[in-house]
Amino acid sequence: MEYVEPVVGIANCLGTPVCKYLQYHRKMNDYVRNFKRMRDELNCKMEDIELQVKAELLRPLRKIPKKVVENWLKDVKEMIREAQVVENKVRNGRYLCRACNGKLVDEKTREMKRFLDKAPNASKGLATDGPSAGLPLPTSELVGEEAVRNEIWACLMQEEVSKIGVWGMGGVGKTTIMKHIHNDLLKQQRFERVIWVTISKEFNVMKVQDDIAGALKLKEDWPREGDELRRAAILSEMLKNAGKHVLILDDVWDKVSLGEVGIPE
Repeated sequence: MEYVEPVVGIANCLGTPVCKYLQYHRKMNDYVRNFKRMRDELNCKMEDIELQVKAELLRPLRKIPKKVVENWLKDVKEMIREAQVVENKVRNGRYLCRACNGKLVDEKTREMKRFLDKAPNASKGLATDGPSAGLPLPTSELVGEEAVRNEIWACLMQEEVSKIGVWGMGGVGKTTIMKHIHNDLLKQQRFERVIWVTISKEFNVMKVQDDIAGALKLKEDWPREGDELRRAAILSEMLKNAGKHVLILDDVWDKVSLGEVGIPE
């Protein structure tokens, strides 16, 4: 009889873990179903948030994703990758490992649930105000070209004017004038974006497309490769959704087809 009390004590200590172990073993299929349901819910939530972020960025308000949203999306993508590893492990597991796999699946399900509960509130907006329209360009003092500068400026202030050409021999000060106009546009804040792109003598359509897309800060959805026509179509949509903007193409040596680049006429 002296052994009964210690045995009962051991049984009491082991009771809960043993019962839980047996539950993981017997109900593993239920745990797996809950796991897959939670993974699918989390994946759908992630896709919904990504779509709303993209929609908010397309609005002409110079928005950028909130940091908390970026971090959540990054962590959730990693969580979904981990969930796939767990699923593969369970699928290839042996019968004797059912309890261990059941425990693993249950823990990962709870972890995914915590991520889902912490999902960003889409009703409060997922993007925030981005940086200013651009940064001032370094330039020299404008001497003797005020009349030309004022003429170009007057054209820019007219709503019906959508395209202006500034030409002349090399070295007469075209770039300097346009740099001053660029900086003055930033100060006035009349336009949401002021974009400066250098064409150069060796004109390359894809490079110009890349430079404009980079200035729009939308490179995440920008195809790094592919045919020029498709890239031009994508860039055209980006510019149409970029709000009221000025695009300055500097150092143009030859005729440039705006449509070929993807700049709306």
